[in-house]
Amino acid sequence: MSFHTGPDRLFVEVSQPSDSIEVWQPYDHLHSSEASLSPPHTRVACRIFFKHSRQFIDCLPDGSTNFLGSAPASRQQRSCSFDLCSFLKELIPSHVTLWENLSSLGIDGEAVHGLIQHIYLQGREVLASKRDSNMGQRVIPLHVEISKVQLVWVHYDRYLAHRAMMESMEEFERRNYGMVPASESSLKRMLKRVRVVGDEESDGGNKESKKKRRSESENCSICLEEVEVGSYGTSMPCSHVFHGDCIVKWLKQSHYCPVCRYEMPTN
Repeated sequence: MSFHTGPDRLFVEVSQPSDSIEVWQPYDHLHSSEASLSPPHTRVACRIFFKHSRQFIDCLPDGSTNFLGSAPASRQQRSCSFDLCSFLKELIPSHVTLWENLSSLGIDGEAVHGLIQHIYLQGREVLASKRDSNMGQRVIPLHVEISKVQLVWVHYDRYLAHRAMMESMEEFERRNYGMVPASESSLKRMLKRVRVVGDEESDGGNKESKKKRRSESENCSICLEEVEVGSYGTSMPCSHVFHGDCIVKWLKQSHYCPVCRYEMPTN
């Protein structure tokens, strides 16, 4: 049984707790220098809730998938404080503080960049929407909930085999199912236009050079429609007769006679 771990999917939500005093009481011990920051500085006490879950997907032989279930999620928390209005520059303490806390949760460095941007933008929106209730607070609490979902593909060798088969089929179809067309010169040189006549029809002195005589109804084996007596068809060197448009279209895809597999020249 083979396994494959897919790329992580991250979901983040920034919010402000409704009961700020009770939930964020641990931050009352912040230094007075941090609590006395004046606008445009906005000091936030951030609590990060991180949930990591794994979902198992079974790869079936026909290429479809079946959800097997999820393993128990692991949960971690981090707490930090920073100036929301000035942490976008990577070298300043606020950015470094948030970077270190997010990285310690096992989040990829590239994803951390995106999370910091998201926390900044969504955090500003949340605080702006509660401007009146936040007025006068020394430190404003903020919740950041991050959910990391990791997909684990079971029987991944089945998926690889099915993908390889589908790609081969697409390539085979793109290459016209392996058929090689007849050359244009052979179509002009070897196909003959003939008039189809029945046994009861007399030549009547007609000196037409090319005729196909038959005693019963015949169908074009390509379109399955009748090649009517008195009409003109196209004959291959093997003497099989078809509608002209049908056989030309056929030979531009395959150089074989559709009846006896006679081979026309190819390029």
